[in-house]
Amino acid sequence: MHRLGAAYRRLRRVATFTALGYFVVFLFLSGYAPSMMTSNITGGLTTGLVLGLLQLPVALAAIALYERIARNRVDPLAAAIRERAAQAAAPPPERQGGSGRPVWQRPTGGARA
Repeated sequence: MHRLGAAYRRLRRVATFTALGYFVVFLFLSGYAPSMMTSNITGGLTTGLVLGLLQLPVALAAIALYERIARNRVDPLAAAIRERAAQAAAPPPERQGGSGRPVWQRPTGGARA
């Protein structure tokens, strides 16, 4: 269970830092490097506009990375825990007595069959 929690925390960090990190860099550049953000690349296309438009592909890449890591690292751990829980919750096999009947069907006490 501890390994599953650690894998999930690592997954959240990678996805969060990917998307949020890019956005913070964009905001930092917008606030502290306006001359760079307003410089023309070609025609009316500025660096700030290109970086702003790149936020969508970066967010989609973060989602794809999250899904890939979840599928490869977190889901197998969760499946193993789910399987162990199902095995632990399964009822024990019924024991057969000498008469061929389950223990709970055998008469007890003075009754003889």
